[in-house]
Amino acid sequence: MIVTNRRALVALVAALALTGCAKPPAEAIAAADAAQQAAVAAEAEQYAPEAMNAVAEAKAALDAEIAAQGEKMSLTRSYKRAEELVAAYKAAAEQATTAAAAGKEQAMNEATALIAEGKTALEEATKVLAKAPRGKGSAADLAAMKADLEAAGVSLTEAEASLAAGTFLDAKSKATSAKETIQRVVDAVTQAQGMR
Repeated sequence: MIVTNRRALVALVAALALTGCAKPPAEAIAAADAAQQAAVAAEAEQYAPEAMNAVAEAKAALDAEIAAQGEKMSLTRSYKRAEELVAAYKAAAEQATTAAAAGKEQAMNEATALIAEGKTALEEATKVLAKAPRGKGSAADLAAMKADLEAAGVSLTEAEASLAAGTFLDAKSKATSAKETIQRVVDAVTQAQGMR
């Protein structure tokens, strides 16, 4: 009976010693960190912010688990959960990279379409402005509307430059702003025609 208890005790001590040698999964963490850096390089923070939030949450969970294990006595540490969390962190980072590529392509397509629509709208607005009613006190208003259309044209040119440079969100923003300005001019001319 005593021999059996000693054997059990020796087996327990040996198991605890092996567990005590447990260390954080450093290689897996390095691979996951590299995947996270790849997501940053793919501009996931801009083009896939929700996916990057998931990466940050996965990293925080991993860091918390490693910190919790680090606070335990060496014989009671286990990094099994950390291994699961590091796999989730790496997967989230890889998904963010994929989402960034998709988001970037979508932003590029939207910017391209907005610029084309803006150019067409600018041509139409220029024609509409040329037919705007002229009368007493309208010269200043017409000059202001013409200046607005010129500014919209500059914004569209800048949007094209941003598109060419690969800054698709900036291109979208500039093209959208130009279209809104153009629409305001068209609305103002239409209103003036209705008041004639």
